[in-house]
Amino acid sequence: MLEEPYRWVEAINNRREYLEDQLSAGSPVVGMTYADGVLLLTTTPGPRKLFEIYNEIAFAAVGHPADIEKLRKAVIDIAHIEGFNLSARDVTLQRLVSFGIGPLMKAAFDEIFRSPFIARVMMAELDPVEAGDVFYTIDADGSFAQGGRVAAVSGSEESTRAMTAKLGEVDGALPLQEALGAALQVWGLGRLLLDSDEGQEPSESDVLEFLKDGLQGLKVEAAVLNRERSVKSKFNLLTEDELPLAAYIGA
Repeated sequence: MLEEPYRWVEAINNRREYLEDQLSAGSPVVGMTYADGVLLLTTTPGPRKLFEIYNEIAFAAVGHPADIEKLRKAVIDIAHIEGFNLSARDVTLQRLVSFGIGPLMKAAFDEIFRSPFIARVMMAELDPVEAGDVFYTIDADGSFAQGGRVAAVSGSEESTRAMTAKLGEVDGALPLQEALGAALQVWGLGRLLLDSDEGQEPSESDVLEFLKDGLQGLKVEAAVLNRERSVKSKFNLLTEDELPLAAYIGA
């Protein structure tokens, strides 16, 4: 019996190592404010990774597509139940994370006979009146953190820290096209760090050089929560024509 707690701790540590290995190949996600709201950006070779959850709430993730889809559906269900039982104004990101997706991911992680969710999640909430936008990041073990005006999720802690620090240097009130360019460069920094064994942060010129070829064969996906939209839903998935890719690919 005395061995059981140690076996549980060992199993949890093994799960952490397994998740780190599985998530290391994932494409980073960048979140930041811009002049009219919130911008999310990532790349994908196939399935979408950026979604609307509720009128002013968006969802993005790094990880296994099937697990991302399960989590997306779960948090949509929670949001709509909250909206139906209470009111739309009661559907807040803080409630969805603290009482919804956070406990859901923690339960899957802690129960060693269940498969954990292979995902790291970023969620954003738009302040429709003032620039009080909110980001949350949720790790695979269910732990979560509230960010300021920027957030990043990636396949390693080193990559995530470097991306978050770089985003902190970016003006949070840039026009959309300039914000997209800045987000692309931060994504490139995160991706380079995942691919590098040197442990040294790449320079800006290294990132720009990487983007010339690093975006080839990938679909850049970007979405905004735009407070200037007159409709109830503030989410808008940008088209390829709205992305400033020509300035980076083959530049």
